[in-house]
Amino acid sequence: MAMADMQISPTDDPRGSPGKEQQAAGVGILLQIMMLVLSFVLGHVLRRHKFYYLPEASASLLIGLIVGALANISNTETNIRTWFNFHEEFFFLFLLPPIILYPH
Repeated sequence: MAMADMQISPTDDPRGSPGKEQQAAGVGILLQIMMLVLSFVLGHVLRRHKFYYLPEASASLLIGLIVGALANISNTETNIRTWFNFHEEFFFLFLLPPIILYPH
């Protein structure tokens, strides 16, 4: 068997191609930005229609629950769950303090 016959094609890489990883990261960022914009718009609509039974934070949580449930039940080639990255340090340093210190 010659050396040319033993070449590994890029599709045989178990980690996936770098292009697909970048595409998945881009789709993940796009999806997170869309969720953020949707939560801002939903909060504005709730305030504008004076619907005080559902706070903005609860509406944002519902959006996250719906998207998370869709990500869990999806069986796509590149699973949607890999698009979401949760970093504990980012959450505890930047996201949690405004939630705790929000003036009522």
